[in-house]
Amino acid sequence: MNADDLAITVAINITDLSKTYPGATCPALDKVSAVFEARKIHSIIGLSGAGKSTLMRCLNLLERPDSGHLTILDKDVSMLSCLEQRHLLCQVGTIFQSVNLLARLTALGNVMLPQQWLGVPAKTACLRAKELLAQVGLTGFEDRYPAQLSGGQRQRVAIARALANEAKILLCDEFTSALDPQTSLDILALLKNLNRDLGVTIILITHDMTVVREISDFVYVMEHGSFVEQGELEQILLHPQHPMTKKLLASLFEKELPNHIKDSLSETPVVGDVLIRLLFSGKSSQEPVIADLIKAHGIDLSILAGNMDHLRQSVFGTLVLSAPYDLGSLEKMMTHFHKHGVVAEILGYLPKGESA
Repeated sequence: MNADDLAITVAINITDLSKTYPGATCPALDKVSAVFEARKIHSIIGLSGAGKSTLMRCLNLLERPDSGHLTILDKDVSMLSCLEQRHLLCQVGTIFQSVNLLARLTALGNVMLPQQWLGVPAKTACLRAKELLAQVGLTGFEDRYPAQLSGGQRQRVAIARALANEAKILLCDEFTSALDPQTSLDILALLKNLNRDLGVTIILITHDMTVVREISDFVYVMEHGSFVEQGELEQILLHPQHPMTKKLLASLFEKELPNHIKDSLSETPVVGDVLIRLLFSGKSSQEPVIADLIKAHGIDLSILAGNMDHLRQSVFGTLVLSAPYDLGSLEKMMTHFHKHGVVAEILGYLPKGESA
């Protein structure tokens, strides 16, 4: 990485980007704004139809927005000629869900192709392609055709191809959706290494919360063509604010309560028990928060569910507790959890006589 690359602090800047397809009643993008920091990993999440893929196609110039501004590597795209845009796109690699390797070319040939399109001599392109295939763990696979490679291996070839012209940005559109969980984790580890070693900015479109948790520095939540929430990974995952963010994260953090408990829960206080879900992270996950609560206030608690997990290198844990409902005791518990940096959410109230 040279000094000019380090001088760029923002890889992509979008301001009020809007796009409506002909005949559509609603915009695919509705004044989307965001700053994607250079040399970071960004994840864009949302339900199908939220506008994620349209945004990606605008970022790699396959679609033109109706309005708004797009700046890539300090260059205002709208001010560039077609030739200048093509040169700029050499620094932006795209990895598609379907991989899109050419079946008639070997792994080596696929990685050489982008260089050859730019007129790089075959010998130079070959050496560069071999280096990249080694970097993605495919030494010895140079002469294999796509049909002779596994899904994960084809994805590695696609990554090498995207980097062939020394791309500074990688755009990845649902690139792990067709892979098994272990292969997906292997590919994510590879991308993390490329981000660390080469300083490549990575922007992921995904619906897989495991991908988001495993690799992201920043997270952007889309709904109806707009970003409804955005921020650093831990802030978004541990302190979600928007209902759509909470909905998307439900499968990652929430462990389902038995149906007989869910069906009996009341949203308003009743004589019986209160159920509270706790989310621990960082320092709080290492402290005896529950033991200290019982010792300090003598509150009877039952643990209904729990697990420990991780956000990249940070440990986090979830617990679902049941305690006899009393307003004073509940206020003491919530104050105690807040003091220790534990996110606490009241799930509901279980009437007396109902079993937890």
